Parts: sequence; C-alpha cells; structure tokens
Amino acid sequence: MLNINICDKLNKKSIAVIRAIDIRISQAEYATRFKKFNSLYLSNYNKEIKNYLKNKSTKYISLGMKPMYFIDPLKFISGKTVHQSWLVFKQKELERVLKKIDFYQIQEPFFLYSGQVAEVSKKYDKPLIMAPWMCFKHPSTYIPPYSLSVKKSLEQTDLFIMRTNKVNDYLSLFKLSDKKKVLIYHGVDTKRFYPLKNIDDDKVRILFVGVLDESKGLNDILEIFPKLVKLSKKKLELTICGRGNLEKKVVEMSRSLPIKYLGQVSSLDLPEIYRKSDIFCGPSIDAYSFGLKRWEEGFGFVFVESMASGLPIVTNDCGAIKEVVGDDNFVNRQGDQKKLKDSLLELINNDNIRKSIGAKNRIRALEMFDIEKQVSKEEKEIEKHFG
Repeated sequence: MLNINICDKLNKKSIAVIRAIDIRISQAEYATRFKKFNSLYLSNYNKEIKNYLKNKSTKYISLGMKPMYFIDPLKFISGKTVHQSWLVFKQKELERVLKKIDFYQIQEPFFLYSGQVAEVSKKYDKPLIMAPWMCFKHPSTYIPPYSLSVKKSLEQTDLFIMRTNKVNDYLSLFKLSDKKKVLIYHGVDTKRFYPLKNIDDDKVRILFVGVLDESKGLNDILEIFPKLVKLSKKKLELTICGRGNLEKKVVEMSRSLPIKYLGQVSSLDLPEIYRKSDIFCGPSIDAYSFGLKRWEEGFGFVFVESMASGLPIVTNDCGAIKEVVGDDNFVNRQGDQKKLKDSLLELINNDNIRKSIGAKNRIRALEMFDIEKQVSKEEKEIEKHFG
C-alpha cells in the first residue's frame, strides 16, 4: 500500500511534480525547492533519484508503467524507451496517489502519460500546471496517439509555465489565453555548480556532456579536434561524458588524441568535472526525420550548468540556446565547422577572454537560473493564479 500522506505537514497545500522515462536529478532537485507547498516527485523507478531524495523532505513515489496500446512500437523499432514511447502509468496506482494532492505539474503535452494525468486532473477537479520546453511544431502535435494526449493536456491545463520565451512559438499554435502563460526559467543548484578559483595547470580542457550523437554536435567536435591540437598554442584535452551511437568513434580517437572518455557520469558527479574544465562545447544541430523536424534544444541544462560553473561556451544557434546563454558566448551557425574551430581556438589561446566570459556566465546563472529564486517565482505565480 502506498503511503502518500504528505498533505498535513504544516497545513500546506501539496504539489506533485510528475516526470517519467528520461528522468534526471535536476528535476528532483527542482521538486525539493518548494517551500510554500509540500512536494511529491512521482516517476517510474530510478535508483539515483531514490537515493538523492532519501533524506529530503520531498516524498518520492515510483510507479510502474505499461504500454498504452499493448505494445510499444518505438521500443520494438529502436530497442529502447524514449519520451515518445507508448507508455503510461498504472492507472489505479496513479489515481490513488494523485487523489490526495492539490496541484499536478506535468511537462510536455505529447507525452502519453501527460494526457493520462490530465484525465485524472479532470476526474478529481484538481488544477493542472504544465511546464513545457517544446518550442517548435513537433510532429507529435498532429500524429495519433500523441495528438490525443496534446488535446487532453492543453484543454485541461490551468497554468503554463514556459521554460523559455521560445516555448510560446509552440503554444501559439493553439488557442490558449495569454493569461494562462508565464515565463519562468528552470534553475540549477548554483551552490552545487560553482567555479574553481584557480586551476594550476598549463593544459586547456574542453568539455562535452550529453548524448553522443550528431544532433548534439559531437561529430563536428570530433572532426575539428585533430586540427585544434595542431593549431593550439597550449596543451589540450577533450573530456567527453555520455553514451550514444558515436561512442565507438570516441574510443577509437582517444587512442591517438588527447581525449578523455568518461562514459555516462552520474549527475551528482558532474559538478566536479565542470570545475576541472576550461571551456564547454555543445554545438547542437536540429534533427530531422523524413523531412520533419523532430528535435531542437528546448533549453539545455548543460549550458546553464556550464555558466554556473564559470565556463565560457561555444555552441550553435539551435532552438532556445541563444536565449539561454545570452550574447557573451560563441553562438555559431549550425554545421559551420570552421567557425566552431576558430571560436574554440580564440578561447584556448586567450586566457583573459576565457576568464572574462566565464565570470559573466557565473553572474548570469546567479541572476537568471538560480534554482531557489526560480522555484520561489513559480510558487508566487501558483498562489497568484489559484488564490
């Protein structure tokens, strides 16, 4: 029997932060920062999340998931589950948990479990809050069964917390009242992600964190890195964290080049890796299938984590990246390997520029993306909207 009695602590109202499938420590961190509400983090089981929340006041509930239509075709095709997989929570367990909660918060409308939560919200007459990242017309908007979830979720949502201004490019496709929309950037823990004062080393370390595939721009980094090594006035090291289809290429290149491949790194260990680095490079590229755009950067936690860690950034104009990193960093045209190489060389060979941009980035992170401030804004908006 699930113990979900979180509603009587200091007579506060409760909020359930509902996430699934590709879940991250940053989401659980966010849930723990609510002070005016008792928070519950609900997801499918994740050991790292469970351990992180073990000694926190935020309650963690893990629920089983199942294919909505007996099979999950995406898992059958790709061999893994993704956000577009046909998965939903077990209905009775979900209702049992949410029945006692005052507010529900979901993420993207096209996740099938978002439509499921919207139905529970309607059944129990509980306010639904959506905090989307999507900033373009994703194919799921009009392809069943995702489009059914989109319709249910959008119709039931009472408040949209847009994670970037560009989210409105997506929401404006639907007839939604502007009074329901508010911009509140997601935050990171700036006490966990912070700069190292001095690195006593003559080596310049470039960092990549993310999925090892073409859409994250890793292929472009690997293509230009041998040239960087030859042209640089300093010793270089490229640190790569993550898993993906370019892993084999990374391992092969690391045998002859100064590449340190760390594999998949726990979110809890990442701050130290950022601190030991000098430059963050994430040249993301729009991803297409059959001529339809299926992905662009909706926010990019790695960019905010880098800024909080005092690193200068080299990236591309992809999705909401430019809005997130501002004007001080190197934001290049997608696929321009020459510009990518030149931007990195400028930072590698000029300590003053590197440190100056890094310091500005730290200030930007503190002012715009501090998790305590951002969740406080969110709480005030919820109180204002719902009374």
